[in-house]
Amino acid sequence: MTWDEKDLDEKGDLTFFITRGIECQWDLYLVNTYTFKQLKALDLNTVSMPEDWLQASEDESWSMD
Repeated sequence: MTWDEKDLDEKGDLTFFITRGIECQWDLYLVNTYTFKQLKALDLNTVSMPEDWLQASEDESWSMD
């Protein structure tokens, strides 16, 4: 399914931008962790996202209210 920004409501818009940011960080993580040769042969199903990316610190609030 393709998302178009004009189809999103306020919460959907926020979700879209958060997930887009995670996607960009994921790309940077891969580029900075593996060589170009390794990336060409890498099975992305074997790579895990760092868990701390999705854990809120005690000072952060994840509420969308």
